Order: sequence, then structure tokens, then C-alpha cells
Amino acid sequence: MRKRTHLKRGARRKAEVLAAFADYLLKNGMLDLSLRPAASALRTSPRMLVYYFGSKERLLLAAIEEVRARERARFGRDIQRRRFGGSVAGDVWLMWRWFSGKSREPYLRLFYELYARAASRPRDFKHLLDLVSEGYLSLMTEGLVSWGFPRTEARAHATMYLATFRGLLLDLLTTGERRRVDAAVRVLAANLEAALLKRRPALGGVHPVPPSLRSSLTSQD
Repeated sequence: MRKRTHLKRGARRKAEVLAAFADYLLKNGMLDLSLRPAASALRTSPRMLVYYFGSKERLLLAAIEEVRARERARFGRDIQRRRFGGSVAGDVWLMWRWFSGKSREPYLRLFYELYARAASRPRDFKHLLDLVSEGYLSLMTEGLVSWGFPRTEARAHATMYLATFRGLLLDLLTTGERRRVDAAVRVLAANLEAALLKRRPALGGVHPVPPSLRSSLTSQD
């Protein structure tokens, strides 16, 4: 009984440390990340961090996954409150406003720091980046398949739009020029709608969110 209680306390403490480290990462980023100042901020020791997670790399991986899980949960909650089902361009705009919201800046800054590290050290960080990005790519691919694209073509288009979104988010994050970047997003959204309507012209200007995309919006990141 005592052993079970001890294990529960250990698991609870590990979860608390992980949540606190994820907060620390969102606030301070990955630049010059060291266990000693992190442990001090979390009111623990580097030895305990290693005890709980095995290594700095495993702790970082767990924290990135924790941040990702938070974003996934918030995405599901927030998207359910938004009124999709109008034009494709309008729906893309709603998505953009969520992705580019002010409250997401810490997450975006961490993501782009991770992205830069993955570019310079792909063996060490690419798997972390894949954790963050694959869900969005799958979501966009399924949406395009539901809207009439063959799967292979849908994945290519999803890759293009996801990369464009990333570039626009980075532009907004580094320049703060909301009006200019928003205008570019509206052009992107209009181009996507035009491409879809060429395939299914009977839909006219209104293009309801397909069921497969609706379920993806509420279950994936």
C-alpha cells in the first residue's frame, strides 16, 4: 500500500514538474537551455529533472509533447465555438485568426525556434518538429480530400498551404504588420476557394465544411 502511494506521489510530482517545465519553455524558449537555471526556476534540482526524465533530451521531448497537447486541446475547444460553413475563404480566414491570435505568440516563438534547430540539427530535432506539424498537415489533407481533391494531390496542396501559413505567421511574428499579412491571407484564401470551385462549381460561393474535416477540427491539433 505504501509503495503504491509512493508511486502515485512520484507520478503526480513528475507531471507537475513537466507542466512547470513546459511553462518555463514557453516563457524562455530553447536558446541556451540549461537544466540548472530551469531547475532553479522550478524549485527543484537538475538531478531530480534527470531522475524523472532520464536526460535533458527526454525532458525536452516530453515538454514539447506537453505543449502540443495543450494546443491541441485548446484548438478543439476554440474551433467548436466558431461558425464554420460559409465560404471556403471565410472558413480559412477563421482558421487564420485562431492560428495568428495574440495568445499563441509564446507557442509560435517556441515552434519557430524548434524549426530553426531542426534545420541545423535535423537528427536531433526533426522528430520533435514532426510531432508538432504532422497533425496540421493531416487535417488539411483530409479537408481537401473531402472537398474533391485526389489524396496524393490533396497532400501536395496541403503541404503548399501549410508552408505558406508558416511563412505568413513568421512574417507577422517578426514584423507585427498585421494589416499587410492579413491581406495576404485573404488572397491565399480566395485562391483556394477559386481552385475548389473549379472542381465543384455547383456549390457556388457557399461551401459547407465537410463532415470529415469537421471531425478533424474537433479531434486533432
